[in-house]
Amino acid sequence: MTGPAVRLMLCGALIATALVPSGDASACGGEEIMPAIDHRVMGVAQAEQALRDGRITAAAGSVIRMFPEIRRMSHDRDPLLNRAFRVLAVATARADGALRVAPELPRELLETWGGASAEDRKANVDWSIRALRRLNEQRKNDPALQTDLGEALARAPEHSGEALKLLGGLAEKDLLASPEGYAALARLRALSGDGAGHDAAASRCEAMAKNTALCRSSRAIDARPQS
Repeated sequence: MTGPAVRLMLCGALIATALVPSGDASACGGEEIMPAIDHRVMGVAQAEQALRDGRITAAAGSVIRMFPEIRRMSHDRDPLLNRAFRVLAVATARADGALRVAPELPRELLETWGGASAEDRKANVDWSIRALRRLNEQRKNDPALQTDLGEALARAPEHSGEALKLLGGLAEKDLLASPEGYAALARLRALSGDGAGHDAAASRCEAMAKNTALCRSSRAIDARPQS
């Protein structure tokens, strides 16, 4: 094989893999070709891990910085964007609509995420519910997404009946996917006067949770009369 042919094959392989160092690209007689890297892929993965670790402020702040217009963005089939929606929606619900992200964000990105007023907190929880409903419509019968939705619904008194039915149904099938979901179910059962159901859900929460404090919060509102 002649020298020019070998050189052509090597240049083609380098360009096809998009891993061309500057010297090799110029040797081929063309412009430098650099790989397109979307750093949000790693950023969303890190936000998901932060959420799993219970660091909801870090998770939410990261998503808002990467997608500052997310509140006004429509859902679509982009898996990365939908993962970001899920992280922020769950974090918002777990913060009761009041994310402590002011130190994490430039002032122009804070908007109402901090939940400074009751109206802002309700609007944030409502956004969380809408976001998780749409994700559930896209991926039907996903117990993890259903758990997330039930958890968000439990934060809105007007949706407590729906939340109790959804989370209770998942628990009966042993499909409730998170300790936070069991904690929400325990709170709802306590408020409805179901002491035995509360204890069962709180115990499952404690068995799953790294930090059992989130499970004990439901026991503080156990409505059973004390003897």
